[in-house]
Amino acid sequence: MNSTSQKMFSLLQEIASYLEQLQQALKNEYQALSDNNMPAIETIAREKTVLMDSLEDLDKERRNILSSAGLNLRATGIEDFLQNDNSGQAAELKTTWTKIADLTRQCEKQNNINGIIIENNKQHTENALSILQGKQQGTELYSRQGKSIKTAAKQTVIRA
Repeated sequence: MNSTSQKMFSLLQEIASYLEQLQQALKNEYQALSDNNMPAIETIAREKTVLMDSLEDLDKERRNILSSAGLNLRATGIEDFLQNDNSGQAAELKTTWTKIADLTRQCEKQNNINGIIIENNKQHTENALSILQGKQQGTELYSRQGKSIKTAAKQTVIRA
């Protein structure tokens, strides 16, 4: 395996390892959200930040390798690199890249599920606050981002 191929192979293995850790953190976050375990959620949030920072650094390194090989920096660049690799380890490189793509999709899916749970919890909290503040449940509207916006009118809950 030539030097560039070896660097890329090591880098892809490292990216895959971090994505596996991120996937596990997202699964742990799902469980913590389900259990409403705030200390665990806070710990996992910090862990995810560290993992994402590391993945960003590794992606910069991947881009540098592609750039030095004269390839574009998008996904097609890595595919071109893999197709042109004649180091004898091309199959391992392709397998690792496929694993990275699969892990990325799984992480995105779990992150979206966790986001839905967070949004639902937020809505329940807002509803409870509205009731405690004496606001009526109002019409639900949607923002440009697709998030619900509740409109509410004041209503006295307790009178002296």
